[in-house]
Amino acid sequence: MNKLVLMGDFNLPNTDWQGPSRRTDAGAHHVLDLAATLDLMQFNSVTNFRGITLDLVFSSVPDTKVTRALDLLLPEDRHHPALDIAISEACSPPSRSTKFIPDFRRCNVDEVFRNLQAMNFPTSCVLQDVDGSYSLFSQYLTHLISQNTPMKKITTSSFPGWFSNELKTLVIKKKIAHRQFKQTGNHTYLELFRRLRSTCKTLASACHRDYIARVEESIPHNIKSFWTHVNNLKSNSAMPPKMALDDLEAYSPAGKCDLFAQHFSSVFCRADISVPAFDFGWRAPLSQISVSALDVETKLANLDPTKGAGPDHIPPSVLKICAPVLAAHLAILFNALLKSGVFPTALKQGFVVPIFKSGDRCNIKNYRPVVVQSTLAKVFESLVIDQLYFYLKPYFTDRQHGFLQGRSTITNLLVFQEFVTSAFVSSCQVDCLYLDYCKAFDKVHHGLLVAKLAGYGVGGQLLDWLRSYLSDRELRVRCDGALSAVFPVLSGVPQGSLIAPLLFNVFVNDIYK
Repeated sequence: MNKLVLMGDFNLPNTDWQGPSRRTDAGAHHVLDLAATLDLMQFNSVTNFRGITLDLVFSSVPDTKVTRALDLLLPEDRHHPALDIAISEACSPPSRSTKFIPDFRRCNVDEVFRNLQAMNFPTSCVLQDVDGSYSLFSQYLTHLISQNTPMKKITTSSFPGWFSNELKTLVIKKKIAHRQFKQTGNHTYLELFRRLRSTCKTLASACHRDYIARVEESIPHNIKSFWTHVNNLKSNSAMPPKMALDDLEAYSPAGKCDLFAQHFSSVFCRADISVPAFDFGWRAPLSQISVSALDVETKLANLDPTKGAGPDHIPPSVLKICAPVLAAHLAILFNALLKSGVFPTALKQGFVVPIFKSGDRCNIKNYRPVVVQSTLAKVFESLVIDQLYFYLKPYFTDRQHGFLQGRSTITNLLVFQEFVTSAFVSSCQVDCLYLDYCKAFDKVHHGLLVAKLAGYGVGGQLLDWLRSYLSDRELRVRCDGALSAVFPVLSGVPQGSLIAPLLFNVFVNDIYK
């Protein structure tokens, strides 16, 4: 054990802790023997109104300092004076690094719009190399947005977000006055500190009250502010200095990313199995679909502009405003890709952000992956879903209540309640078996999924497009400002995608049989 601090009310009033020779309390012998065994020293010399020290502070850190606290959080018990405890720790201070990110809210969208209007889109090249054509278009759009978007400075603040500038200034002045009193013992600084402390408390209450009112008022039109407030109330979400995966440890941001990548990639599996042919009694096949410029423009116009950009650095806010000029170009590209049975390579990449679940924050296994994908990938998927879902819906079993329009846990419970009630009326026994799929989305076998889609009548270029959509995907973990090495997605339906729930339903639709 490298460092240990033991403190509390030991209630040994007859012992002089600054002069061991005057020990008169028998219980003190046991305490001091334990302290000697653990190599601890007692540092508190602050006495109460009776001149007695009841609260002890044992520490293995030699330069621990204990003083009478001046800035009280609660009314003080005169038997137990409040303490300030300073423990010197040889560790780096919290990171307050400054970084620059694109400020898409200040993007010159008018200039982007004008450039897109003037763009001469070569339709002939699209037909020759659809994947390469989409990559060139995406790169041009990313470059155009980057050229017209200023950068903004992001600095980690030690103050809560609801602090006003006036309150921040007063808190700094209060700390300065407190430090000057500690250094000089001049009571003028003490009085100044007390006045500033009182003003800070009053202003802090007002600032927090105004902040809560703003959050409440924003709920109907901007729920993001509410959830930001809720997340801020939780414990510190920063990544611990050390992360561990079994016997492996990492301290640097890049090392942590690689450990997360190793863990998240381990859930995928490439089972070498014989894929049977399925026939679910489909009626008319669905082998090809197409989209119109109006369809694309409608999807772009309905994007949420408050969402962030994906791996291609193309924000939905710009896509939404530029929808009238982008729709025709994207419709040409999307139709060419659908006709060729190709999902663009540029849209198969994603970022994985580790989100803490519960337990030990230092354990990599206590985090779940959240995948961030490109906005245009979701737009493309949404256009396909509109037609694919309409075709597949009649084939879904009535027993399935997840990821279906008009179905939910409520409908599931209502059906279950009706079944149990009917059984009770008939004096029948009901046995319930609850199962949970472990890593369900990640374990879906691509070959089996494609075969089941074919079994429902999906074929031709559309089936080729879905096969291309599932294959050759790549992910990278992003945390603490670093990126991991790229790792392949060998199985599963893509997390963070719109079409994944629909494909998962296809995969499990016949499980009841």
